[in-house]
Amino acid sequence: MENHKNTPFNSTNGENDSEELNQVWNLAEPAYPETEISAEQVEEALQNVHSRIDDSPDYSSNQTSSQERYWLYARYLVAAAALITFGLYFLFTPIHISVPYGEMATIELPDGSLVELNSGSELTYSRFFGRADRDLTLNGEGYFSVEPAAVPFRVTSNGAVTEVIGTQFNIRSWRDDPNSETVLTVTDGKVDFFAERSEHYKVTLTAGKLSRWNMEMETPIVEEPLNITDRIGWKENRLIFKEQSLIVIIHELERRFNTRISLEVPGAGLDTLTAYYSEPKSAAAVLEDISTVKGFRFAETANGYRIFK
Repeated sequence: MENHKNTPFNSTNGENDSEELNQVWNLAEPAYPETEISAEQVEEALQNVHSRIDDSPDYSSNQTSSQERYWLYARYLVAAAALITFGLYFLFTPIHISVPYGEMATIELPDGSLVELNSGSELTYSRFFGRADRDLTLNGEGYFSVEPAAVPFRVTSNGAVTEVIGTQFNIRSWRDDPNSETVLTVTDGKVDFFAERSEHYKVTLTAGKLSRWNMEMETPIVEEPLNITDRIGWKENRLIFKEQSLIVIIHELERRFNTRISLEVPGAGLDTLTAYYSEPKSAAAVLEDISTVKGFRFAETANGYRIFK
């Protein structure tokens, strides 16, 4: 078709033939359009193509979106697992209360009961206290005022168990006691007292009674205290020792006055002593009396005191 358009047309019939032929050519020319495409047409076609691509399913995009959702869900699952783990850890981690040396504290328990704790004492109970149980563990000395409830109130200390419904009593039971002795004094109501290892060997105490137990005993012993007030005198900052071993007295002074005392006299720790202080001024004042009675000497150190011969 390019030959028709570009090849010269020669005729020997004159001008009329030439004009006639030109008219035929002009009539035939529109049947063969130009092959050139304008810039506007190209742009329009490209836009159509892009439009069709956007409207068609994008499998690559869907795959990426699916992967993003997967990792998002995975992060949610990890966060939820961490939250559940932390929650369980928190719920099953017991509450631990420790009273600093030189201080005393009164604690209100979740069931409304009150505990007055002596210096250096430790009290532990679960976060379900008052709901699932009313069980505590004591290391030290505490005076308990227990609210009545259907669930028994139980205090475990040095292998001994004190169980009540609602009453008032004092427990003294230190892990550093050389005899690992637990002393229970009842000031009101009725209390059951027994060894944790043998509950059927229990004793029942009423107001004004005292009981002792240590690991060498099968059944706690019951005795009449000389003076109930003296047994709980620590609540008024008094120091009362009745035939108490020197090592126990030293530990008491360390806790009360937040100091350290070193006993450097071999075998003297088991010596007993009876003493009463209504308002002890300092550890040094008590150590001076002990040294005088026992024939010892004492001196102040960088950390506290030392007792020696």
